[in-house]
Amino acid sequence: MRLAQELVASQEHLASLPDLYYKVRQALIDQDLDIGDLADLIASDPSLTASLLRMANSAFYGFPRKIETLSRAISLIGLDQVGEIVLASTLATAFQGIRPHRMDMGRFWRGSIRRALMCRQFSRSLGERDAERAFVIGLLSDMGHLVMYHAVPDLMGIVLDTAGEGILAQAEKERSIVGCDFSEVGAALCAAWQLPAGIGTIIGCQLTPEQGGEHTAEAARLNLAISASECLERGEAAGAACPLLSDIAPDLAGVDLALMPVFGEHCESQLESVMGSLGLA
Repeated sequence: MRLAQELVASQEHLASLPDLYYKVRQALIDQDLDIGDLADLIASDPSLTASLLRMANSAFYGFPRKIETLSRAISLIGLDQVGEIVLASTLATAFQGIRPHRMDMGRFWRGSIRRALMCRQFSRSLGERDAERAFVIGLLSDMGHLVMYHAVPDLMGIVLDTAGEGILAQAEKERSIVGCDFSEVGAALCAAWQLPAGIGTIIGCQLTPEQGGEHTAEAARLNLAISASECLERGEAAGAACPLLSDIAPDLAGVDLALMPVFGEHCESQLESVMGSLGLA
């Protein structure tokens, strides 16, 4: 884990998020939050303002009338999802100028959004209250690769040239050549960003969900989301026959695989709208 932390620390521009994100996050947990004050805070960043309004007016939410003010958008969307949009927009902006050699950023963002949408679907299907946390976990799950491709591009080039197909084979080669894999780096990045410790644990155990302790179920859902996202990327249906990264993930996650086609269709129907709203399309 120490090497993963060192890779993150070596990328100073990635090792911390903008101050505004932390201010918004702090405001969202304030019991006496005033929507107008939150709107004023978000309005200080034109890019974040635009993202929030685009999302509020997208097909993703489908509100019948155009939403033109931040206060109205926040009231309709809800504070939990505002927090999710703020983080997603912050990440998109923070990584916007990064174009690591041999890394397809369009493919990266589509994969990240797919995972996020699938994680949210799993959470909602189980009746969990904090589906937005699941979205954030999916969105963050592959961020370790951004750090690795940027910090050690030559070594990652060797990984790509020598690894077998699939994320498990690549992660194994990363551990062999770099000394750690993307999930470890992702967990270290979450710690550097001061995100809740549980999120880092889940991301760190996404390939081995059985090691997630009290977060095993969430890690297993992320593992399933990766499997489904890879199927969708290949143009295949995310059905019960979708190849799994972990055979025990469905039992650990509590997700009904019979519903996977529905989850996959829902994910694909929202993908472009979310990408466009975040300025990633």
